Amino acid sequence: MAGSRSKKKRLRVISVNMCIAVSGLQNRILPSLCVLGGTTFGIVVFASIITSLHLSGVEATTALAVLVASVPVISFGSFAYGARFGGLLGHVNTLLTGRHDHKVARLKAFAEALENYDVLLLQELYTSWPLWLDYRFDSMFIEMCQAKGFGYVARPAPAKFPSVCMGTGLMILSKHPILKSETLSFKNQFVAEQFGVNRGMMYAQVSLNGGAGDELNLVDLFTVHTTASMGEALLKGGPSFLIDKAEYARKMQFSEIGNWIRRQRTSPNVPLCIAGDFNANIKHKPTGGIKDAGKAVDIITTTMVKGLGFKDLGWKVTYGYIPADKVLTNPGHAHDNQVTEDLIFIDSSNCSAENFRGVPWLATAEQREQGFTHLSDHHGLAVDLVFGVLGGEEGAEKTVRKN
Repeated sequence: MAGSRSKKKRLRVISVNMCIAVSGLQNRILPSLCVLGGTTFGIVVFASIITSLHLSGVEATTALAVLVASVPVISFGSFAYGARFGGLLGHVNTLLTGRHDHKVARLKAFAEALENYDVLLLQELYTSWPLWLDYRFDSMFIEMCQAKGFGYVARPAPAKFPSVCMGTGLMILSKHPILKSETLSFKNQFVAEQFGVNRGMMYAQVSLNGGAGDELNLVDLFTVHTTASMGEALLKGGPSFLIDKAEYARKMQFSEIGNWIRRQRTSPNVPLCIAGDFNANIKHKPTGGIKDAGKAVDIITTTMVKGLGFKDLGWKVTYGYIPADKVLTNPGHAHDNQVTEDLIFIDSSNCSAENFRGVPWLATAEQREQGFTHLSDHHGLAVDLVFGVLGGEEGAEKTVRKN
């Protein structure tokens, strides 16, 4: 029911894009691995068909017809399983070159760096299908964080069709009880990535009173990862039909975000925070200030600020480093070293934000000796959420809205 919050409460929240792909896949060479993986899959399947036809003694004309008929199926399989086979090639690349992205060491470093927060809103901590073949970096990190006091977790959902590799990569860890959680895999996925990953959103209802369900003690939390505006990013200068499909998928994903938040949130009286990798693509000047906001942020503002009435806490640099990271960042993105990709929104009618800041993930000297200079190619975004006021006999200030 509506009422006043009896005392001021503070929740230390951080949003982290962890850059932890499934085993073998390396973010630095991810596009190359996926293309080579798909090509390898096609060659292996095609060669297997030829060998089978030869050993079976099939006539040449029949064999040719079978091969021609199999081309569309093999092409689809190559496209769909590029990420899966790319992971295998990533292991081969590590064996040949000795280079890898130090996932386990970075997970340990993250667990140490995040222990003073109350809630972790995570992206890109991926699992792959089938789970019994996955290395389960998610379970590994949960165990590390439990030792730091994070006793409650909303786990990432398994990969959902059409993805045949990675799920959403989203997770929420909390030192306070999570009463319920849900995962949304967007219905509208970009065709060029839909077989390799699910873009989506995760929700968790957190209780600040030991599990009590009174809405005066609840907080609604969301973490999200959307498709990028490809015309300004990965496909810049590429085929217009593909860019159009990406822009349409992104537009529809934000429509789903708006509708899903309205359905999931407990009540307009309950504080709410939404954070994650929105792929905002807001470029900063090296000397400070905004260089180019671009059009990628337009749909974000339209949905989150104008549509839902939430407050954007600000545009911090959340992607890229100076000097550039060379272990996790794709070399093709090295010039985009001062960009806002990640954002945090709150419902400012019942919640305020203090100490909003970017958190660069720089490795310590000891960690650098292990071979990596940064924990992620992104920066974290942290904020102290404050809600409720100190009440007295004269009555507490109202911090809720009427339905």
